[in-house]
Amino acid sequence: MPIEILKQQYAGKVKTLTFGSGGKQISLGGEEIYPFYTFEGSMPWAPRIAIQVLDYNPEEWPEALKEPYADVLHDPVAWAKKAQDVYNADMIHLWLKSTDPNGLNRSAQDAALTAKAVADAITVPLIVWGTANSDKDVEVLKAVAEACHGREIIIGPVDEANHKQLGAQALANNLTLIANSPIDINLAKQLNILLSNLGVPIEKIIIDPTTGGLGYGIEYTYSVMERIRQAAITQNDEKLQCPFFCNLAEEVWKTKEAKQESGELMGDARKRGILMEAITASTLLNAGADIVVMRHPDAIMQVRRYIADLGGFAAPKSAELPVADTKKVSVSYTPGASVQSSVATSLKAGSLCKIVQIMDMPAGLAPGYAIALIKSIDHDEEGEGIVLSTHAEAEKIPEPVKQAEESVTSAPAGRREKKPEFKPAAAWIPLQEAAGKAQPGVPTEKHDWRARISDRDEMLKQAKTDQRYWYSESHGSEKRKKPA
Repeated sequence: MPIEILKQQYAGKVKTLTFGSGGKQISLGGEEIYPFYTFEGSMPWAPRIAIQVLDYNPEEWPEALKEPYADVLHDPVAWAKKAQDVYNADMIHLWLKSTDPNGLNRSAQDAALTAKAVADAITVPLIVWGTANSDKDVEVLKAVAEACHGREIIIGPVDEANHKQLGAQALANNLTLIANSPIDINLAKQLNILLSNLGVPIEKIIIDPTTGGLGYGIEYTYSVMERIRQAAITQNDEKLQCPFFCNLAEEVWKTKEAKQESGELMGDARKRGILMEAITASTLLNAGADIVVMRHPDAIMQVRRYIADLGGFAAPKSAELPVADTKKVSVSYTPGASVQSSVATSLKAGSLCKIVQIMDMPAGLAPGYAIALIKSIDHDEEGEGIVLSTHAEAEKIPEPVKQAEESVTSAPAGRREKKPEFKPAAAWIPLQEAAGKAQPGVPTEKHDWRARISDRDEMLKQAKTDQRYWYSESHGSEKRKKPA
């Protein structure tokens, strides 16, 4: 008997916004359901990822974040081009941070020249972002709007203090505005009403509810976005039927956790920052985000796969991801099998590794097979490694691989502890010796040592010697196994 899934009927839908022209035209919004509830209705457009570009070299960024853009950080135009052409950005988010009066305080004219140069160099939609200083943003974004006249750029943040001036610029230059309010549904609606009263169409407004990073207030943002989306589609509140914009990149990468270096307590800094950004983005997508601003290409690819899998959209294009300096031994042995992830790349055939655990697969799933947990190792780690190989015979492993293995096993003793070679004792002492009932090496009677020892650690000491493993069966007989 088929199961009928109950579906909720919604009264409203999010406005659709379209930007660009030709093959680079993109649309966003249009949802008539809760985020990714595609079993209930239509989610016509996948959420979009805007890669953030700064108008100056951000020397304060963590090294893991600067690495993918190291060759273009000094040039915002080249940076935007790389984000578009190499990392397949849906949009470019140009942050004019150098105009901040509390920072470099660059002029509006300089900012306008930068924005125009970037706009002319790219074909994807452009978001031009100020510094959240209401007075300076009016000056800067007005100059940008005039310099980019005729281009469908998006400007922000627009707040209650400067909505009149920037609203007028939007009307004069056919711009889309990002309306920023401080994590409150009523303030978000009020700002949209104020912009509408100026004549700005609701189809030209994107809501920025103010985003917190993972562990830094993201739950407040999520709750407000949830309530806004609920009012938009279930109560048909027209003033809240706008797409969401979440500027999460800075909120993630400015945290102490993202900046803290690698260590035993916090783990690898690069992986930590990437995961923090990816988890923050995926969380906000589940709250209804239509545009998320991101930085690291690895985090972006993770989020793209998440969007494709959850929403049923086309799989993302492969990006030319940066190769991190993992300090692994480099060998030339590369079999024909293709590698599908960055993790697998470090564990391909010929890599140095150690097996952490081996587990049998369920008989009903894969009889006769086991799965292994494998960790890659390098010279700086203690312990002995093995070399992965697809060949059955050890002699078929290429010479460079053998040399790599020898280089690890011959590492200085100060960096790894070499296990002593097993040497059998000259004679074994039976368990009865402890009771004074036998001569060394000459057992005279059966004896169940479990009857007189209850402590687990003591039992293990009795059961294991340097020559044999001993154990007792139900009738008390002693048997011996080969050493482990």
